[in-house]
Amino acid sequence: MKCCGENKPFTIPLPTKLVDTIRDISKKSILEVGCAYGRACFFLHEKGFRVVGVDVDKAQIRLAQQEKKSRGIKEIDFVLSDAQNLCFPDSCFGAATLLGILTLTSKPERSRIIREVDRVLKTRGHVLVEEFGRTWENPVYAQRYRDDVKATGELGTVMVKDEAGRVLHFGHHFTRREILNLLKIFHIIDFEEDMFTSYYHKNWARGYIILAQKK
Repeated sequence: MKCCGENKPFTIPLPTKLVDTIRDISKKSILEVGCAYGRACFFLHEKGFRVVGVDVDKAQIRLAQQEKKSRGIKEIDFVLSDAQNLCFPDSCFGAATLLGILTLTSKPERSRIIREVDRVLKTRGHVLVEEFGRTWENPVYAQRYRDDVKATGELGTVMVKDEAGRVLHFGHHFTRREILNLLKIFHIIDFEEDMFTSYYHKNWARGYIILAQKK
């Protein structure tokens, strides 16, 4: 997703569940996949973790670097990298986060991203996934699911448009079974439901917060 070099007002929760789970901070380095301008990275750094943020968007990495410089922080690394082909060796991170990233990718891309996260995690390393859930109870989304499936090719994937009607990107809303199947290579520790709001139109939707561990 391209964001025109602007800081998006993210509404997905910060990774507090991961912070509450990892007790031995000294042994944990965290990879933030799809870090954008570094919102979650700065939060995790403030909690004492070593953090690396990756994003495929050059403009967002540039913003993150600028914010890092303005805060006088040296301990966070921001790296331009495709989540489907991460530029790190095997088993090098103690934990990873995927916060509203899978929703922006196609079905084949989601599986490749999950495999890459599994590859770079150490054995028994944690991963926190926060994603939008299918929300037929919201009539706005129910209508969009029905209307957009022909254009997107996947039920639950909607077109996010600006005020002029231009498509900004697609966004997928997962069923519970769908997201659990995607994460089946991990051991699920905790699965919670919440309510999220979209950053662009502020529509409410079901949200999943999933803590898992590499087998």
